[in-house]
Amino acid sequence: MAELIIEIQASPGVRMPPADRLQALLEFAAEQEGAGGEVSVWICRDGEIAELHERYQGIPGPTDVLSFPGDPPYLGDIAISADTATAQAAEAGHSPNREIAYLALHGLLHLLGYDDLDEASRARMLARQDELLEAFEREHPGEWDEPSSREPDPDRQGRG
Repeated sequence: MAELIIEIQASPGVRMPPADRLQALLEFAAEQEGAGGEVSVWICRDGEIAELHERYQGIPGPTDVLSFPGDPPYLGDIAISADTATAQAAEAGHSPNREIAYLALHGLLHLLGYDDLDEASRARMLARQDELLEAFEREHPGEWDEPSSREPDPDRQGRG
């Protein structure tokens, strides 16, 4: 079975979900999708993701998640705005940490070939995203709400 190597980083001062749980979710999703390789996740601020959003998509302002495909075995990079995730979590009625995990999963699915460019593709992608998150939470009970006050070690890489 292919393994997924994940690097998780956060901008200074950004609180994130427990890194081990976030890593386990992405490994679970990759396994379910029959995928392997390497991926980098950066949890940042609105200002940081806004720069990427404008530079690479020509759209001003922040967004929740961006994916940048790589060349296999490097699947690519995922950038997630903790600020936008916090606002969306309030609207969705769950914790900011769970929203960050949900967005990381969304980014991974993009790197695995899913898209949300039209209504039918978006519905398919979001259904798969929900299915994977719910299956992970059933098989790996735990809380996303455990605050992680430590920043992840940038040299740490997980192995699936």
